[in-house]
Amino acid sequence: MTADDGHEGRTLASLAFALGLWATVLGILNIMCGIGGTAENKLKVVWAAYLSVGQLYPELFTSDMVYRPASDSVFMLLSLGLMAWGGLRLQKSTEGGIVAWIKGIVTCDSWLSLMSTKEAGGKMTVAMWCIVVGLGFYIYQSIVHWNWVDVGVYSVTAALLGFGAALMFAAKAETEE
Repeated sequence: MTADDGHEGRTLASLAFALGLWATVLGILNIMCGIGGTAENKLKVVWAAYLSVGQLYPELFTSDMVYRPASDSVFMLLSLGLMAWGGLRLQKSTEGGIVAWIKGIVTCDSWLSLMSTKEAGGKMTVAMWCIVVGLGFYIYQSIVHWNWVDVGVYSVTAALLGFGAALMFAAKAETEE
């Protein structure tokens, strides 16, 4: 994955870093208090079962909060590895390193389009609202219902984030022409 501007694989590295960070947060929450079930009846996700669709362990959730080294440790190593790989690629491909990349996300002009179509146009405004609503929906549903691995919530969130990302790329391509 090479680009003419010297930013080799930044999109893939950004995705890997974000997914790794998200998985790490889920892994820590799961170890500490479980991320399945309901707010009243918290259940712990057994990652070995969840990621193998029940082939390595019979039940996806368990009510005991016992640390399972073969499941929890492997998941944490995979998520930390994904985040580290993405972070290293971002460090190499971004002028100023990963700190500049993070500052670029926070200070990006696209956030201004949440309140005005003058900044980047209507497509960018809709794209940013899809991303904000998708992330807000996932966080709200997960905290209120304490089910961080709900397939239905993932489906809605993925649709909103995917549509927002596609519109963002379309808006950026339109402005570059």
